Amino acid sequence: MKILDFIEKAELTEKSECERAKLVCYFHYKETDSAVFSMALISDLFAQFGFNVPNRSRLKEKLTKGKDKAFINSKGKATTIEFIPAILQGIEKSYGALWADNTTIESDSEIIDEQKFSGKRQYLDQLIYQINHSYANNCYDAAAVLMRRLFEVMLVLSYQNLGIDNEIKDSAGNGYIMLDGIVKNAKNNQTLKLSRIKNEFDTFRVVGNFSAHNITYTAGKKDIDDIKINYRVMLEELYNKAGLF
Repeated sequence: MKILDFIEKAELTEKSECERAKLVCYFHYKETDSAVFSMALISDLFAQFGFNVPNRSRLKEKLTKGKDKAFINSKGKATTIEFIPAILQGIEKSYGALWADNTTIESDSEIIDEQKFSGKRQYLDQLIYQINHSYANNCYDAAAVLMRRLFEVMLVLSYQNLGIDNEIKDSAGNGYIMLDGIVKNAKNNQTLKLSRIKNEFDTFRVVGNFSAHNITYTAGKKDIDDIKINYRVMLEELYNKAGLF
């Protein structure tokens, strides 16, 4: 869980100082499995979250006494505090699901500009996030295969938008031909009217093919970096052909 995501999802900017303290401590607990806090640590957590550093003694008084009490002094240690079990269970009930998210993909436009290309269709967004996440985490074969898939999807969407997808259907008319056949058609298709970026189409296809099918090949960072600029140009053109821009 990223700090900025937690700030947004827990609405920390709207919380009182005591509520913020409880939640930043909870975040620390979830990320480190440590449930013991010094006031120096809490102050540091406030700073990490971008909030003003609190008055330590005043905040400790509020957190361990009165209506905002959420912590007790650690056993045998006067310098640290820990969550009251019932308080921690209540926070876990409200926010624990954030750490059990099975759908959010952490990404930040590492290869594909998410601000420019996302938000058109959900399934395209998922592919883009997966490509960026794979690249950011050194999973270059995964990135290459996903880039090949997105390339193929965008070609099909372009044909569909122009009403010429019958040209890339199989002989039974039930599905689409293989990507190499689509690429061959696309490079000479007078309705599609592609720019010179079509000369790079085989490269996008081959890089993905090697990662998907070659037994001994493993992609590296340079393999992705070498094609990412042309890949971005291709995406912009096919987004336009597909009517997404």
